[in-house]
Amino acid sequence: MVLKEVTSGKPAAEVGYWTAAHARGRGVASRALEALTCWAFDTFEADGLERLELLHQVDNLASCRVAQKSRYDFDTILPAAPPSFPHDGHLHIRRTST
Repeated sequence: MVLKEVTSGKPAAEVGYWTAAHARGRGVASRALEALTCWAFDTFEADGLERLELLHQVDNLASCRVAQKSRYDFDTILPAAPPSFPHDGHLHIRRTST
């Protein structure tokens, strides 16, 4: 798990993760994401953090399920940005109030 771009006064930050093959399908990612989300809001809400953003490529159905299980609402489809993001993506958002 990673929390990126946390800046005082900036309302959004990004979360990211990667799960080892042997741990996939066991709920590890969603539990870790929930822990990171709670910690981030507890730690940075006073600095202005209002939402966390999760991005994944549209063909990554497992990441979409993790986002949904962790109450990150689908927001929009993002256009591809090669080379680091070669396919269209989903943007999911979780706000402090959820």
